[in-house]
Amino acid sequence: MRTILITILFLLQFSIIGSAIGRTLVVGYISDTPGETIMIINPFAEYLANQLGDVGIDSCKVLVVDTIPKMANKMRNQEIDMYIDSPFPVTAVSRLAESTIVLRRWKKGVAEYRSKFVVAMDSPLQDIMDLQGKMIAFEDPASTSGYFLPKAALLAAGLKPKEHNDKTVKVSGDEVGFTFSLHKNNTLLWVARGLVAAGAIGTHEFEEFEAKNPKTLRVIHETQSVPRNVVSFRKGLEENLGKRIREVLLAMETSEQGQSVLKHYEKTVRFDEIPGGVIEAMAPFQQLTADMQ
Repeated sequence: MRTILITILFLLQFSIIGSAIGRTLVVGYISDTPGETIMIINPFAEYLANQLGDVGIDSCKVLVVDTIPKMANKMRNQEIDMYIDSPFPVTAVSRLAESTIVLRRWKKGVAEYRSKFVVAMDSPLQDIMDLQGKMIAFEDPASTSGYFLPKAALLAAGLKPKEHNDKTVKVSGDEVGFTFSLHKNNTLLWVARGLVAAGAIGTHEFEEFEAKNPKTLRVIHETQSVPRNVVSFRKGLEENLGKRIREVLLAMETSEQGQSVLKHYEKTVRFDEIPGGVIEAMAPFQQLTADMQ
């Protein structure tokens, strides 16, 4: 009898201790420099952990993967709860893992951005249709403003973008050839030096270049605007936890500590609600994720 009583008391104590232990919230990020990324995001993760104790969260960690399919797999398996990134990768993960886009993030003080197709000042090209049969430069395969937005614009215009490894390849007259410059500065320099007929670049990057190099390049087409960054939750995230995370993020800009954490997090200004119609505006990205698994 005494043994049974001790066992019951032990199990009861273990149950009480276990119920007092909260769980870890996991924030996901896609990057090929995980150490640097974790250093940037850790203060933000710690802030979340400190704010979410009332809904059972006692810690928050950052988990970095290097591809969209890996992120989707982690979210499907509930190994990552929240993912923040630019619209294309978040939309791709949403399609693959049924995650939900919930808020907008003003990264580097910017709420929305768009892409510009730029050509040399003396180029004969005047609009997006003139790119047919030409070679253009995109930034890199993971860039929303330097690849996915402009590629979606080409498809929407009825053009046929085709990737080439060499920017000197002769492009067929029924396609728009593209190659990756691997850096925004390369894109701009290639266009300025006539190495490609045009390039696609984010609005902010183009404005910075033009301020230092006036009347070097001109814009022949602008894409639609999309949010600079968005926040997404995995499918099945507890409703009360999701609601509380939203409240914490939306309130960050109203406190001195929150503002400090936001500034460290890539000069974020605030999180806010996504304006109406924006999610629908990102629909063309779905077409670009069709071959991802």
